[in-house]
Amino acid sequence: MKLRYKILYMSFGAGLVVLGMMLNSLVSGDAEAQVGVKDATFGYITCKGLYIKDEYKQKGYFGLSGGSSAILQIYGGDDEKSILAYLGKNIFNEAIFRLHSKSKTDERQVSMQIDENGGRFDSFNKMGEDVIRLAVGSDGSGGLDLRDKYGYK
Repeated sequence: MKLRYKILYMSFGAGLVVLGMMLNSLVSGDAEAQVGVKDATFGYITCKGLYIKDEYKQKGYFGLSGGSSAILQIYGGDDEKSILAYLGKNIFNEAIFRLHSKSKTDERQVSMQIDENGGRFDSFNKMGEDVIRLAVGSDGSGGLDLRDKYGYK
């Protein structure tokens, strides 16, 4: 191949490269799904769970439990397993709302639930003992059960 054909061949290739770069800048810009939109509105979204996370850790979960019932869990502390708040089903297959202490050294918690007789409120001390119970009794009456720090009524 003569030198003239080599130069012509290389010039033609360089021209194609420059033409491709110009066409790319004219045809497509930066790809953005929604320009300038911070929040979006949706009709219906179907999913099995939503995880709430910051940059580093999981802070909460809203979705289905292992038994396919809806639950809401809010995590606290340094690990992603300490549950501060729980809303879901209890052992009676009814609703329960439970708040736990953030501390790992004590067992303080408050729960409000529906049991076999009706509504119930429990308060637990630092050792995890149920010291206050306000509940509907088996005969339909109200009951208040108070315990001292030694477990006596």
